[in-house]
Amino acid sequence: MTNTRRDATDFRSFVCQRSPTFRSILLVSLLPTLLTLSEKRAYAGSAPGFAPEIAADEVPPSQSGQAQSLKKPLLSQNLPTSTAEETVVEGKAPTVLAPWNNSRWSLDSPEIWSDKIAASDAPATLMGTGHMHRKYQPMVGFWWMYMNMGPNYYEGSNAMNLNGLGAVQYGGKPVAMGDLNMFMEQFMPMLMMGITDNLTFMAMFPIWDKQMTMVGLPMGGYMPPGMMHHGMAMDHGMAMGYPTGKNGLPLQPMPPGSEMSMQAIGLGDINFQAIWKVLDFHRNRLQMNYGFSVPTGSIDETMPDMAGHNVYPYDMQLGLGVPAFITAATYLGQSEDRHWGWGVQGYATIPVGRNSQGYAWGNSFLGNGWISYSFTEAISLNFSGLGSYQGGIHGANPVNELSLRTAPFVAMPDIVASWTGGEWAGVGLGVNMRMPGFASEGFQKIATSPESALQGNFLTAQIVVPCYQSWNGVQYGMGWMATVSWQWWY
Repeated sequence: MTNTRRDATDFRSFVCQRSPTFRSILLVSLLPTLLTLSEKRAYAGSAPGFAPEIAADEVPPSQSGQAQSLKKPLLSQNLPTSTAEETVVEGKAPTVLAPWNNSRWSLDSPEIWSDKIAASDAPATLMGTGHMHRKYQPMVGFWWMYMNMGPNYYEGSNAMNLNGLGAVQYGGKPVAMGDLNMFMEQFMPMLMMGITDNLTFMAMFPIWDKQMTMVGLPMGGYMPPGMMHHGMAMDHGMAMGYPTGKNGLPLQPMPPGSEMSMQAIGLGDINFQAIWKVLDFHRNRLQMNYGFSVPTGSIDETMPDMAGHNVYPYDMQLGLGVPAFITAATYLGQSEDRHWGWGVQGYATIPVGRNSQGYAWGNSFLGNGWISYSFTEAISLNFSGLGSYQGGIHGANPVNELSLRTAPFVAMPDIVASWTGGEWAGVGLGVNMRMPGFASEGFQKIATSPESALQGNFLTAQIVVPCYQSWNGVQYGMGWMATVSWQWWY
């Protein structure tokens, strides 16, 4: 202590003996250091909500009261109003998190976005792309999606029924068949794993079942079987060697009211994604997805065009036929009492090049914004607004083009490359149900609390209806879409 005082006295004497100019320069040079020390001391005393590297079963001595409160249900905690310092995880401003690092703070802190309540996951339509997992935490899940098409066709944003479709022509040729009904059903197993607290990997394995039933349109009237082979065509006009009827339109080879069906079922394009937690502060979170899809889905699904060709309806194929880049940005937020949640996601798929059939789908984008309310930790409702854009096809399938050139009619709108792509916007209503906690915690308590075996199970469901849709050319419109998922968070 004596030496310290002597050193301080000697330093003051040294400073006093210098000129006023020297003392001013010395004060200015030391001022930033003094301010920094003052800020660090103030911040250390005003941010009681965070402690670095807290183990899951460890209770810091200085925060035992807070740690006990975290054992209560999240929605029943009497959480204080946050101070400015508590709104930040690292430093004075939100800090970008490195994907290879783990969280420096307890993920059960009331200041961190919670992954233990029903509103933790986004609406079902996001297909699991909006949430992450803790380090080494696995998840298995299964998604079911059903999209019902129709009942109307659309020319741009104008709806029309089958009678209207019968008046449509492409290249001066009428349409021979129109959809009576069509649906697209997807079954998708999913695997996810938290590599670190800031990085999650996921793999999705879609299985498609696409079905449509078509009916013949009148055109110039019905052509009975064998007409071309028994000279009956002499009583009719001829178009490209094909008999014509009313108004010079080609005759319909399908009997009135007859139907033709097509089904395409199989594996779609598998995709892999990495989700990076970029920011996590004051119950707000920003995530980025980066990934790619593998062209495992078939692009060889065909049906007859009634003119001697087996054509390839573009919307009935199971994949893109080429790899595609996938990227997404997701923002998530929760209120301080954990009852309200909200989020926004933009999700893009960018195909790379043309496939073996000579065409390429355009880029696609899906935007989704939602707000949710948790009645308890186990159940929440969400309301969404959605918007989707699909770029049209570049190039064309050569068999489809051959049919369009040589047949006296357009077999169906689905084979016209320029009649692909469009946009729609809609609203969705969903429910999330979850047993609080994780399965690993439930297993630890199962001997004394059998109901804890349900921990980690997560169900989501959502139904979406379009409010607006506009399609390039003439296309069968969207009716409604339903999505249901089951997840098991260990």
